[in-house]
This record gives sequence, structure tokens and C-alpha cells, in this order.
Amino acid sequence: MGIEYVRRAADPAVSVVVPSVPTYDHEPTIDELEAQTLDRPYEIILVDDGTVDRSAARNRGLEAASAEVVAMTDDDTRPPETWLTTAYEAFAADPDLVCLEGPVYGGCRSFGPRHYVGCNLAARRDAALDVGGFRSAFSEWREDVEFGWRMEAEADGHCRFEEAFRMCHPDVPRTAFDPKLERRLRREYPDRYADVMDVTWTRRWYRRARAAGLTQPVQRVRNAIGRRLWGECRSRW
Repeated sequence: MGIEYVRRAADPAVSVVVPSVPTYDHEPTIDELEAQTLDRPYEIILVDDGTVDRSAARNRGLEAASAEVVAMTDDDTRPPETWLTTAYEAFAADPDLVCLEGPVYGGCRSFGPRHYVGCNLAARRDAALDVGGFRSAFSEWREDVEFGWRMEAEADGHCRFEEAFRMCHPDVPRTAFDPKLERRLRREYPDRYADVMDVTWTRRWYRRARAAGLTQPVQRVRNAIGRRLWGECRSRW
């Protein structure tokens, strides 16, 4: 199945799922996850997404997870040391919480709610599986957003944006804009799309610039300058 338990626990409070291509250097991400300050046992599950799409890999991780709460990130992130503590405490304090998201800094940037960026998500395992998990129809573009919007609509509970639930994504994302899937997302979720993606002219402009391939070169230059000045994302925390 391409499942590797990088860290095991008999009764984990949180499971971490990380899709990764075997040839990619995911060790920095794993090292950061091993260094978490959570004072409860947790497990780390690495899922090979070299032979399946990213949605299928995340779903395999959800199915393999032992904990009620599953935190999800990617193989090129740098989770702050309190990342799992923030996730665990949010779900422990709110029994009706089914999905948690937060801001992402660095080469991948997302600061507002309802974007459900896949490198910084946590969900109740049963709720996520009950709604069908991630849809392969949207891989490799917007499968995380579509999952979050479906959790809002179908899960028995509520979703929340938590400013303290932060993630560092040092590099510009490898994912390419897919206009066909973008149109499909708008068609299937017209109200949510209008509320989230089209709510301001700046977001509409950014989406068009991304579709034209204009944003990523600018992001790489900005990212290089930011790393020299601040060192990845740490100054933000």
C-alpha cells in the first residue's frame, strides 16, 4: 500500500499524514515533526504518492491512522514545534470541531479562512472518511479546498480557521494551476466560490495571474529575498 510508519505510538493522540514521492528529500519535514512539543504520544505516517494521486495518498493515510485527530501536511514543509499541540488542543476543547485550518507562510502563502490548504490541515478521522475523504477528481489542483468545503457542508460539526495553527512552506509549490479543475470547482460550489475565491478584486486578479503563469516567478524572487532577510518563515512566528 506504500504506507510507512515513521513514528509509532500504542494509543496516539494525533496521527500525522504526509504524502511523499520516495525520491524526494522529506527528511527535513520528518525531523521537524519528530521535534514537536506535544506532550502526548503521536504517530507519523508517510504515504507513497508516487504511484497514486495525492488525494488517494491522503485517503490511505486517513484509513491507516490510529488517532481520532489526523493532522495533514506535505513533504516540503517545516512545521513549527507547537503545530501538533495547537491542533490537539483545538479539537480537545471543541467536540464539534471537525476540520481545522490555519495560515501558511513562505513560498506558499495563504492567510485567510476557507482555503483549506492541504499542507496545513487537521480533521477528525471519522468525519473526514464519512464525507468520502479527498476526491481524486480534483488532484492535483484544489483537492484540499474541495475537501474543506465538503466538510463544511456534509460533516456533523463545524470547521474553523485558527491563527495559531501555522505552517511554514519554504519553497514555491510544485503544483501547477489547472484551469479545467478551477472551472469545475466554481461549477460545483458556486456560492462558496463567490464567497472565498471571488470575494475581492485582489483575489480575482491573483487567480488570473496564476493561471497565466505570472505569479510563481515573482514568488520565487520574493522568496529568495525573504530567506536572505528572515530565514524561511521563522520571523513570522
